Amino acid sequence: MTVLAGDHERERAASELQRHYREGRLTVDELAHRLEKALRARNGAQLRAVLSDLPGAGRWADPDALREALRTPVRAMRNAAILVGTAVFWLFWSVALLAAFVAWLAADGPSLAALLVFPALWLGSSWLLWTGSRRRRLRP
Repeated sequence: MTVLAGDHERERAASELQRHYREGRLTVDELAHRLEKALRARNGAQLRAVLSDLPGAGRWADPDALREALRTPVRAMRNAAILVGTAVFWLFWSVALLAAFVAWLAADGPSLAALLVFPALWLGSSWLLWTGSRRRRLRP
């Protein structure tokens, strides 16, 4: 059974091609040629053919995967919200940690403990925050 391609599917394939161009996998001529084919595609098989030799093209191998890929605008918005929320939280956390560091230095003077504890705490918490954010963004 052939799955007909709609405008949304063609636009999704076009954005994939543009991403591969930005990542250096396609030349300008290849991009133009493939974009023309993708925008004229009538079914999923034609879209898969345009993307077949590019990394990640296996996602388009079956119609269910193609339908799942079409849900990406909602997922992209969710991921953007997670990323923005994480960045805002990280910024406030970093400023609070800097204020605590300055307060410790003002109260106790410079010490090896302060110079070791605060950077280690900042690096560790930043790493945990961003890896946790990445895990949440990768969830279906």
